[in-house]
Amino acid sequence: MGRHAGATSWQKCNTHDLARTDAAGALRGVCMTLGERLKLVRGATSQKAFAAELRIHENTVSNAERRDSATQEYLLKLAEARNINLHWLLTGHGPMRVGESDTSLLQEKISLALADALRAAYGARYATLPVETRARAMRAGANYLRAIGVTERTLPDTEALAKLIRLTIDVMRQAG
Repeated sequence: MGRHAGATSWQKCNTHDLARTDAAGALRGVCMTLGERLKLVRGATSQKAFAAELRIHENTVSNAERRDSATQEYLLKLAEARNINLHWLLTGHGPMRVGESDTSLLQEKISLALADALRAAYGARYATLPVETRARAMRAGANYLRAIGVTERTLPDTEALAKLIRLTIDVMRQAG
């Protein structure tokens, strides 16, 4: 099956990229094919509705996702319509959306903000909290913030994070 003229095709990443993890155990560098990234951008929207949104033929969407190959015109329309970073779309590296920070930097900012919040929440008692409790509360807080899609612009202030940390530690204590 030949590729159509003007199409861009990208291969799957090496398997060592799939297993890389950061210090918190979160996967880093999980690589997807171009087709998988295109499906991710389309989300729950049907191929037919997505094609209508972009004013392209439905086969263009279907073929791009299935063949890991897309025309430049399709990629540009998709990127503009959904605010997608073309570098991410083509390579899988960097932030998915235009204007978002690289997630690794965002994770560091979340960790620092949670550490500040933990100190603010417990003040002088901070040092009396077991290290494991602090670590588990910070991990739970970071997981929650990632799950709700926090960005640099929407990262809560220290006071709000301190409330989250106190609540998290209270729940951990009640759970046993």
